[in-house]
Amino acid sequence: MADRQTKERKLVALMVNDLGPGFGKKEMARLEAEVRALSDSELDETLAGRLDLPHSAGAEALERALLHVEERTGGDQERFTGAPDMSHEPRPKEREG
Repeated sequence: MADRQTKERKLVALMVNDLGPGFGKKEMARLEAEVRALSDSELDETLAGRLDLPHSAGAEALERALLHVEERTGGDQERFTGAPDMSHEPRPKEREG
């Protein structure tokens, strides 16, 4: 049986996939906090609904469906530093010339 953290990550992945890219750290933290605030039954019900499972679907059906949800593998969020992108600026040696 998937643990709570796995279910939370899968739900966040589904939500981010629907909402599209462009989440900053604050938005992502807020989204994760909202998912963590769900009770266990709310988390399971929300996942079942997002995965188009019937209300009568059991834990095994939810488990099978969760196997097909791809989680983000870090990607932009892990590389995001909050610092401005300065890659277009000349390097110090290039500025001297």
